Amino acid sequence: MRSLNKPLYLLILALACLSAGLHYYWSGFGGPQPRIIRGIHLLILLPSIYVLFPATKRSPKTRPSVFDILAIACCLAAIVYILVETPRLNKRFFTVSDVRAVETVLGWVMALLCLEAVRRSISKWFAATVFLVIVYLLTCEHWPGMFYFQAVPLDRAAEILYLGTDDGMFGFLTGISVELLYVYILFAGVMMLSGAGDFLVEFSFWLAGWARGGAAKVAILASGLYGTISGSTVANVYATGSFTIPLMMRGGYKPKQAAAVEAVASVGGQIMPPIMGAGAFIMAEITGVSYFKIILVAAIPAVLYYVGLFAMVHFIALQQKLAPLPKEQRPSFRKVLRHSYFILPFVMILALLASGFSPAKAAFHTVWFTLLLSLLDRRTRPTYAKVTNVLVQNLVSGALIASVLAGAGMTVGILTQTGAALAFSSVVVSLSQNNLLLCLFLVFALISVLGTGIPTTPAYIIAVAVAAMALGKFGVPVLAAHLFVFYYAVLSDVTPPDAVTAFAAANMAGCEPMSTGFQAFKLGFAGFLVPFAFVLNPELLLSGTVASVISVTLKTVVAVLWLAAGIIGHFIYPLTWFQRSLFAGAAMLFIWPGLWPDIVGLGLLLLARPWRRNAGSASE
Repeated sequence: MRSLNKPLYLLILALACLSAGLHYYWSGFGGPQPRIIRGIHLLILLPSIYVLFPATKRSPKTRPSVFDILAIACCLAAIVYILVETPRLNKRFFTVSDVRAVETVLGWVMALLCLEAVRRSISKWFAATVFLVIVYLLTCEHWPGMFYFQAVPLDRAAEILYLGTDDGMFGFLTGISVELLYVYILFAGVMMLSGAGDFLVEFSFWLAGWARGGAAKVAILASGLYGTISGSTVANVYATGSFTIPLMMRGGYKPKQAAAVEAVASVGGQIMPPIMGAGAFIMAEITGVSYFKIILVAAIPAVLYYVGLFAMVHFIALQQKLAPLPKEQRPSFRKVLRHSYFILPFVMILALLASGFSPAKAAFHTVWFTLLLSLLDRRTRPTYAKVTNVLVQNLVSGALIASVLAGAGMTVGILTQTGAALAFSSVVVSLSQNNLLLCLFLVFALISVLGTGIPTTPAYIIAVAVAAMALGKFGVPVLAAHLFVFYYAVLSDVTPPDAVTAFAAANMAGCEPMSTGFQAFKLGFAGFLVPFAFVLNPELLLSGTVASVISVTLKTVVAVLWLAAGIIGHFIYPLTWFQRSLFAGAAMLFIWPGLWPDIVGLGLLLLARPWRRNAGSASE
């Protein structure tokens, strides 16, 4: 990102103030019609990408280049056209009414500008994915079998990308960005401004520092709690990893292990209620399930993910005989209690959602409430420097999300209009040969490939367009299918070969990125079991009686612990390779519904006899 000169920085600050004010007002009091509000949203945020992010390493570092200024002018012209022509565009019939020549030109210019904005600010791989989908749109009449679609002329292609309000760059995904995501970015910024982030870290030190290998457990808690408000896995790594990674290394963890623990813990913040990042809001819009219900049913899988990671680091601590944090490094209960009122924003937002408030209204009220809380301590009171920094960071985050969702909107529009999403779904179902477990593995593989180098939100959006239909044909409930896809879209950030979150942590720990990525994949593997568990056992998504939910949850906890022990190679005592394989097999059987898998799983554990010390043990 550029270090702007003072006049440009003041311009960006003015845009940040305008953007924050508009979005906050809209979240509380409503805004204009969809095409207008989405147009204003992109009018502010998309040109900001060309001011803030250089095209190449050789581009000017303190100001936009000539190309950037031209791109900004074209972007403004294309969006202003939409705003001016909204009354007429609202009356036209999609795919029926004529597309004007100026709309064809502006549509393709805008599509290219969105692609370039994504490439320079988010991911070249996501830009390449969107580009390939656009190429498919222009060549679909030449594709064989189910992927054939009638030829789409340039004007109709521009209509799909530019003129729609359901899909395309001004579609429902951009609507979610303007109506929900920006105010939650603002909420996260206010939480950081108020000192709530520091309180969560302090609370983690107090709660977990006393345990064996406490440094890693502090990192898990701090990153998990911090991740509920940060909204970005990489930002979470840089925010909490700056002190948790050195803390873990001083506590006896290898640099690669410390970086991997921080990466896996930071990624988990995206699946931890009550915020869960952008994906949960998009899931609510696509499925029609209320946001409050989504965060309720996602709670048990999120806890199971962290149970698996806790088990991993605990067995590593036993294996390496690591000590707790020294008492002088752990805050007293009185110190933690002093700022415990920062729990109230989380309580308030959940209470408002449970009372029937919309997610936007809940965030609107929680923002001003959190600002009032920050006034209780002079050290957390807002200052000019803090406020301006938060506003600019909000603008940057909002611009990144807006460009991502504009690109994802074009992709989804193409996949749905051409029927390619249905064709991909049919291929997955055909390859599954009527076997649900095989279908789940295929969907997992698809998301892992798609998520390589692509941020969580677009990976989820694109994958769910294919996978949800495939899983639905096996009778998997809509919400379970979406959570399955979302879970693995999140975990793709620690999955090699392009584990961006693990690479960021490796950079901080000073270790080799690829080996750190594989170590993170290993430490997160127990968490990889959880989506299969909740698809096979709907009770984990609160479907069933209280007794059945509790019993299945406890059984899955045991399965996650056994898998962690098998992967690390330590339980009560070190495990041989034979015992490790029995532990892993028992874990797999224990998530399968039915009595006989449980009996066989217990039999494998009895055969392993983990309570006995072995003469030879597996080494890490």
